[in-house]
Amino acid sequence: MSFVTAVILCPFAVLAWKLYSRHYAFLTLGRFTFQDFLLPAFALIVLTYIHGYFAQPEPWLSELPRQTPFVKWATILAISLFAPINEEIIFRGFVLNSSIGWGRYAKTAGIIVTSGLFALIHIQYSAVSTFIYLFIFSAILCTVRINNGGLLIPMLLHALNNSWACVVLFNFSAAK
Repeated sequence: MSFVTAVILCPFAVLAWKLYSRHYAFLTLGRFTFQDFLLPAFALIVLTYIHGYFAQPEPWLSELPRQTPFVKWATILAISLFAPINEEIIFRGFVLNSSIGWGRYAKTAGIIVTSGLFALIHIQYSAVSTFIYLFIFSAILCTVRINNGGLLIPMLLHALNNSWACVVLFNFSAAK
């Protein structure tokens, strides 16, 4: 999956976003402010802690530490860099954006639909607790996207979250 994400999906998503944002000014990268970043970052730390308490083992994760160094680094890059860019453009960009402004409850419905789809595309996971985590994670990023108006902060939060997951995965797996 890391090859497909890095070489095909991410460049396509970036190109599509660039073309789309030329015609629609409301799909921008946005600006970074600590005010918009700190509260969601804290919420994600709390969410990650709670998920760690209730998490169930995911079978596919046990295979990653046994991979070659090249595969490990490709996986880390795909998870920490390419996936957040790709997924934020697709989900908080196109999917969420398609619902904003379409009625009284459009933002709420957009957050629910976007978060549900986001959780469902992560088919490599099997634990219900992980899908709940992914849904809430996405809802937080959707709220940040709506409040901030750009994709930069959701991309950074997503990348930090995934980078932390890689650190935990590869450090704790190496200790076993």
